[in-house]
Amino acid sequence: MAVEEATTPYTVEVYDLWGCARSCTIERLDSSNTPAVDFARHGYLTKTALSPSVAISFRTLELYHNIRCCKASFSAEAFGRLLCKYYKIPYRRHMRTIVADTYEVYLNILREVEKRVHSALGWDDPDWRALNACRACCYELEDEPSMRFSRLWVLDGNDSLKRAVTLSDREAADTRVYTDSDYFLPREFVDKYANEVKSRQVKGPQIIPDVESEDEDTPEVEPLHEVEGDPMDGSPDNKGVEQCVRNWKAAALDDKKKAWGIFDETGIFASACRHSQILWVADMVQSGELAKYPLSMVAKGNQTLKRRSLIGYDIGCSFEKTVRNSSLGGDFLAGRHMFCVNAFHGYTHSYDCQVKHHPNVTTGIGLEDLETLERIFSASNNLASITRYASPYRRRQMIHFYFRQWDEEKYLNTGSFILNNYVQALAVLETDRDALATLKEKLQLSDDDLCSLEKEEQEFFATLGKERPWDTYAIAYVELLQRLQQLDSDRSLSTSRFYDSVPSTYSFVTPSTTISSNSYSAEALATARLEQKRRKAMEEYDRVHNEVLNLEIRMNISESERWTPASPQYKETLKYLEERQYQRALMKVQKLVIQRLFELHKLNLAQTGYKLRTHLAKSLQARCKAIRNAVAQYNAAAAKLSPPRPPLDWSQVSHYGFLDEFVLLQDTRNDIRDRPWANTFVREAIKLRRRIARAEEEVVRCNVETRRLHTAIFDEAALFKAVLEELDGQSSPLHGPVKDFVMQRMRINERLLSKISQIYALSGFSGCKGPGVRLGNRPLPRVSSDPSYLLDLSTADPPVSPAIPTSSEDPSPANAEDNDDDDDDNDEVDDDDGDGYDIGRFVQFVATLS
Repeated sequence: MAVEEATTPYTVEVYDLWGCARSCTIERLDSSNTPAVDFARHGYLTKTALSPSVAISFRTLELYHNIRCCKASFSAEAFGRLLCKYYKIPYRRHMRTIVADTYEVYLNILREVEKRVHSALGWDDPDWRALNACRACCYELEDEPSMRFSRLWVLDGNDSLKRAVTLSDREAADTRVYTDSDYFLPREFVDKYANEVKSRQVKGPQIIPDVESEDEDTPEVEPLHEVEGDPMDGSPDNKGVEQCVRNWKAAALDDKKKAWGIFDETGIFASACRHSQILWVADMVQSGELAKYPLSMVAKGNQTLKRRSLIGYDIGCSFEKTVRNSSLGGDFLAGRHMFCVNAFHGYTHSYDCQVKHHPNVTTGIGLEDLETLERIFSASNNLASITRYASPYRRRQMIHFYFRQWDEEKYLNTGSFILNNYVQALAVLETDRDALATLKEKLQLSDDDLCSLEKEEQEFFATLGKERPWDTYAIAYVELLQRLQQLDSDRSLSTSRFYDSVPSTYSFVTPSTTISSNSYSAEALATARLEQKRRKAMEEYDRVHNEVLNLEIRMNISESERWTPASPQYKETLKYLEERQYQRALMKVQKLVIQRLFELHKLNLAQTGYKLRTHLAKSLQARCKAIRNAVAQYNAAAAKLSPPRPPLDWSQVSHYGFLDEFVLLQDTRNDIRDRPWANTFVREAIKLRRRIARAEEEVVRCNVETRRLHTAIFDEAALFKAVLEELDGQSSPLHGPVKDFVMQRMRINERLLSKISQIYALSGFSGCKGPGVRLGNRPLPRVSSDPSYLLDLSTADPPVSPAIPTSSEDPSPANAEDNDDDDDDNDEVDDDDGDGYDIGRFVQFVATLS
């Protein structure tokens, strides 16, 4: 008969939503090493392991964790208020601290359990997640169809997840650094690339970007100071992307140029695959989007990912040159990696850039828009309200667990993603092929003709929009002559008005003569004003006339040879001036439209603050007025050209699809309306041909990704079976956590198999049905054609969690007994799942963690 071990009872304050008990008596074993194990044996967790005075039940913490997984902005204070509501006690501020501290310990336990589970499965390599988490991207198979790019991923920065710096000289209580994350790149690694792009001198105070600043005043004193280079400064030769660089800088919000220096981390810079699985994250520290952040991502990609990657970035056209000119250029070129711009942002680039770097024209990309991170950031903005004033440790911890939950959801969504893309590609092929055939028949063009017209269009736009070199002296001379002509007219008009004001009954009046008439005083005042205007007009005319004479002397032009509007030199120079005025008016309209589009995009993001929305709304109102004025200036300049250019109206420029037409308006030397490729129907046919090509590529990629996912599910089932059998034979405490992980994973895989079967059932499916063999890594033997039969887990009922009761007027031991009975019922259900939920093994596992 076993001898019962001596215990020492003591009572502590507890919180448990299922029983609403105010205290609990803990029986501590004399052999216990730490109170943490004693509390765990009773189902509670404390925020301190040595002398705990308060504890929260595991199931309460699990509830809070599940709420946080579904609603990231649900704070510890909100959950503390919920506890007080159930306990019918006033909310106390220290409840937030109790919940936050205990939940942090709970998250650390979850993270440690996760690491040990992954270690048991062989998923514990530091780069395993980036290399294997997205099965559709990474699980390469033997005998796959060749694709130009083996992987598509994206880069971008976001300034929502800021963290306020400690004010004044107050020392922060929590100085820890959260390093237990395979998402975040270490700051030391990121800073290695800080000097890859040369620093530049800028005017103004040294400040930190903050999109919520409302300060619109420009400092009077703007000292020069050095700032780190941005992603475009590393490309000394920006030929072909000058307009893209200008547009990208113009798209920045005005209040990014001046802001409060109250943030340490000013946001995050992230990378993700096309299925929205996060690759890596870096903190942007007291800066905006500097070059070192995307460079560090590219460096990590060079080290980790295989060859032939396509990377999407807002300014990928310019940043690719930055990468090639950096120390990463050799590995980048050796890996045959490539940059392109995102679909939405790409429309703000010059058309010359779009025909080279836009997803619509990039061979091998399929129908991917590369705006993945915009959708990710729209969701992760929910974290902003609870990370703004958190400690650095907890901010990173919250971001880590948010993205872990995000990746789990996106893994579940992989099947739907591939299915939807497949359906979209098939719809494009079905509809656009017929439309293209109709257009080709109407235009009497073949595919080869469209290809040659597309090349002709690209060659034309390669040199379009560049100002012709002109004689600067001739420009200045003609501008002075125009000014002199205008002043001569003003002088004649003011002189004539002054002479006409002299009365016919004029008589000289001496100053000593006193005239009391009010009408005479008014007339004298009007006469003085006319004389003043005449004198100013004559002085201005004389000044400009002297400038004309001085310039004519230096240009060897006599006064008798002065250029006139009939002179050939005057006509040629005037034509150039009108073209330049037209080009500048067009660029102004384009810049304002781009700014408006980005403000609309920012305004539509989820969780955008009220102040920022108000600021953006006011900016949009002002921007719309400015665009209307700019359109009027453009139409005036366009009317002066020969032949006149077509006018614009508000309905045209207010739509983003018009951006690619700006470049058509830039040619003032030739009338391109007669060129074949400039025909509206021909351009539509070229676009349809491109879209069909991208859809065909998307079908190939979906075929590959479907089979990869199917193969990974089968291989995982065999792995899970082998690992569980091994752990069960060893009576390892890891058997329960691994089994729990496997059950959840198998249920997700069953859902994915359902989506895969729908893909196989598509009428246009052209891939290989069934799993394949992973390239370079032989999996464990498969024992069934259906992975759900490899483990009798996917069909097992999940553990039943007791429902949360309504709060009682007076929590009593009777209520606790009722809950204990419910727990017994649940234990009966859980017995079917074996020892995965045995409390003894769980306590043993917690003891090893402590």
